[in-house]
Amino acid sequence: MNIDKLSTIDFFKGQDLTYAFDALTKVVNREMITSYLAYLVDKKTPFTLYLCDVDNFKHVNDNYGHMMGDEVLTVFANHIEKSIGNHGVVGRYGGDEFMIILEGITEYNDVWAVCHGMNKSASELTFVGFDDLHVTLTTGISRYPLDGSTYEELLGTADKALYRGKMKGRNCFIIYLAAKHSKIMLQNSNEKTYSSMEMLSRVFNILSEEKPLNENITSIVKYFSSSLMIDHICIESATKICAQLIHPLAKTKLFKFIPVELFEREMNKTGIFFVTQRRTLMPIGRMELHSKFKEQEIISSMVARIECNGYTYGILRVDSCNTRVWQTAEMDLFVVAAKLIGLLLYNSQTNLDDIYE
Repeated sequence: MNIDKLSTIDFFKGQDLTYAFDALTKVVNREMITSYLAYLVDKKTPFTLYLCDVDNFKHVNDNYGHMMGDEVLTVFANHIEKSIGNHGVVGRYGGDEFMIILEGITEYNDVWAVCHGMNKSASELTFVGFDDLHVTLTTGISRYPLDGSTYEELLGTADKALYRGKMKGRNCFIIYLAAKHSKIMLQNSNEKTYSSMEMLSRVFNILSEEKPLNENITSIVKYFSSSLMIDHICIESATKICAQLIHPLAKTKLFKFIPVELFEREMNKTGIFFVTQRRTLMPIGRMELHSKFKEQEIISSMVARIECNGYTYGILRVDSCNTRVWQTAEMDLFVVAAKLIGLLLYNSQTNLDDIYE
């Protein structure tokens, strides 16, 4: 962060800025950025607040080490600063969370344009020596005085927008709109765990209903589509798509059958295949699968094998038209559903093609 740039902003004029910056990322530190936020509210100056969260940062630290984690934070901080230029101030709000304040900018289209450019280019960042490392950004946005009249209210509405972005699949930005987001209830870690358990229980309940198995499978597809905002979800046998649902907001409707054989080589022992960015398939020689994804405009995909006692019945496949970093809780749901469907098919001594004639 340039001290000369800060010195042109009323709040920072005349202040000793020697200790105003985060030691690692060099952007404004938490104390200074939150003080600036409180100052603007006190002065009743219109502004926009952005809360930016580096997606799956724990995964980076756990799999690439804390030094690489520090590098990711530094790269993202520099990227955010370049994206907003002289329009605002960037601060490090928490471990992997940044706060941006754009004074005097509150029009929806202007706010959207800033965030669109920032998030789009963030998803294209690369890290030297780590070609497989793909990190994205989720941003929640609130505007003063439209979305809150106090410091606490503005943080609360920005947090709700950020939470909605995470639930949508991350790698996106959400501008808070009261009509859409006011009823969002933020969850603590215990509540998130409970919510995940509830969803697993719901999977069991749907598949165990006293209805024809094909109806229960179709219900699972609908449940996943609505609750997880999946662009496309389907159940495939060895020869065809048996059940599928394309989300009304999906960018494309081009989804087609992809043979299970194209996923098998990359599946792990649990019977899972997933990809965050289809471009990563090219360096490992998966050109045919890459071509199938490109044809259907699929960027991210996850596949779980439907199997029981060594017999494969097909796959459960979920696709996204955007970069989607698949969460552990999501993958757990898909795997459990696929395993249960396999068990039910095995016990009924039937297969997908038979029940979807």
